[in-house]
Amino acid sequence: MKNRSTKINSAKITEAVCNLCKQANVRVQKNIYEALFDSFKKESSPLSKYALWQIIENLKLANSTQRPMCQDTGIVVVFAEVGTEVEISGDSLESAVNKGVDKAYTENYLRKSIIKDPVLDRTNTGTNTPAVIYTDLVPGKTIKLYIAIKGCGSENMSALKMLKPSEGIKGIVDFAAETVLKAGASACPPVMLGIGIGGTMDYAAVLSKKALLKHKRADGKPEGVPGYDFSRFTPEELQKIAELEEIILDRLNDLEIGTGGFKGSVTAFEVNILTYPSHIAALPVAVNINCHASRHGRAEIFEDRIVYFDEDYEFKGIENIEQEGKSISTDEIEKIRELNSGEIVLLNGYIYTARDAAHNKLYEHILNGQTLPFDIKNKIFYYTGPCPPAPGEIIGPAGPTTAGRMDKFTPALMSAGLLGSIGKGDRSDEVVQSIKNNRGVYFVTTGGIAALLAKKVSEAEIIAYPELGTEAIYRFRVKDFPVLVAIDSNGNNIFR
Repeated sequence: MKNRSTKINSAKITEAVCNLCKQANVRVQKNIYEALFDSFKKESSPLSKYALWQIIENLKLANSTQRPMCQDTGIVVVFAEVGTEVEISGDSLESAVNKGVDKAYTENYLRKSIIKDPVLDRTNTGTNTPAVIYTDLVPGKTIKLYIAIKGCGSENMSALKMLKPSEGIKGIVDFAAETVLKAGASACPPVMLGIGIGGTMDYAAVLSKKALLKHKRADGKPEGVPGYDFSRFTPEELQKIAELEEIILDRLNDLEIGTGGFKGSVTAFEVNILTYPSHIAALPVAVNINCHASRHGRAEIFEDRIVYFDEDYEFKGIENIEQEGKSISTDEIEKIRELNSGEIVLLNGYIYTARDAAHNKLYEHILNGQTLPFDIKNKIFYYTGPCPPAPGEIIGPAGPTTAGRMDKFTPALMSAGLLGSIGKGDRSDEVVQSIKNNRGVYFVTTGGIAALLAKKVSEAEIIAYPELGTEAIYRFRVKDFPVLVAIDSNGNNIFR
């Protein structure tokens, strides 16, 4: 008698995706938390240890409030393993997934960051869809969903290279190190690396993304990668891959980039490699960087239920190492100009959010000789695109974005009177010179601590470009907002 197929209603897929999107944004998996806690214990650099303390406190706060740990709630990447004996009723798999993403991002006040087209129409879809979906057909009667939430601070710093076969392992290790070194603080270190080796150019990139999901069991055997067969490897081969992962991890930590780029002994906490057969003339290598908030979720859908894979854990006690900063008002212009690179500061007063789209508009106004929508003289821009506020919140999670994307616009804005900016990562030589010429300042704050930083905001009001949504310009009133002077008015730079 022929086995009947398992009927799964698409509503279950939508429900699972919705729950996984929220889960991944508000709570890291147990292995990630433990790796970050171990990194905190290992770190010897005071500034990097302080930044790791902020990260761990932020994870705890996000979990307790059920709000995102990072304001960049990312693009949703879904790997689906669909059993060959499954019949999906209702919507298509793609439609069901996207409905789940839309539902999660709307109901949970998550930031919607997806645009309609990268070239033709860069307006927001308003739903955080479409998701990026990969599907594998496998034997069975269930649907397994693996979700990765990918922010662009780390995604933008990922890279692919077609190595020559003769470059071998040394070429792979060197390329991984070069990629992380170039990323610097922009990828929110300490980072996790997924490395895909082999196949073709495109498949190496897919492997690198899947590698971020790789989980090592207590017995050391890898698992948790959709559509990947570890059984084709002998134990000896798996051991060689594990050894290569450790070699690369050691090389990355020798870079001493440290948490937030503040120099230190922990730059990366995990490296995962997946390989695939390739052409005799090829050695494709893709390096996919995950920030410290490696956000993943997994579920299995049966005909009558959904099972979620999320190991429970308690947040461990951690010593309070909050640094004493110099309290300063944003109106104290000369005091700000007298600050020195490396000083920790607690800002009080008004700062103004502005990121890519807002900068582009302001820049066009300046080029065309038009009046700006508000006076930027002696103001401080905070490079952030916050999550929308949930009921009872002043503003949603609001952490820093990569400052380098604003480098094209910054000299013109500083010449027009801008005093300073707050972001993450290093700046271009042109921006450093502009800061020096205009006696400005560039502050950094730890990337990814969005829930923690939002608690420092006592007022939030949109004052320009409301049509840009999360990229509108807000005026924040902040109290004891923690920043580090990265580039002072003399051009001294902690990143150089």
